[in-house]
Amino acid sequence: MPRYDYICSTCEVKEEIFRSYSDFEKEEICSVCSNEMMRVITMPNFAGCFPTRQGWDKDKEIKWDKELDSYYSAVRQGVEPISTKKKDIDAAMMLSNEVGKAFDGNTLKFKEN
Repeated sequence: MPRYDYICSTCEVKEEIFRSYSDFEKEEICSVCSNEMMRVITMPNFAGCFPTRQGWDKDKEIKWDKELDSYYSAVRQGVEPISTKKKDIDAAMMLSNEVGKAFDGNTLKFKEN
């Protein structure tokens, strides 16, 4: 059964109410002050999606996926970038290639083999 969030406009009590689709339009009464409650619209949280006012921003999602792929690729090579941002990954890879040792972003030193 679906769960809906309600809030009382008078005493501001919040409640989760489970009700069937057939009772969707039925009004809900506050258990504290007996006034009518309003249904609250909540945004679902989907991992990896970036909500905007117009909908899902696919470009941000694609950029995020590319950065994570680059980060995991660096980690598989023994390099530990400071963050998952592209500029940090590129810098760690460049330093590692120049020195010939894997860079460790946690200690800001090169790893000894």
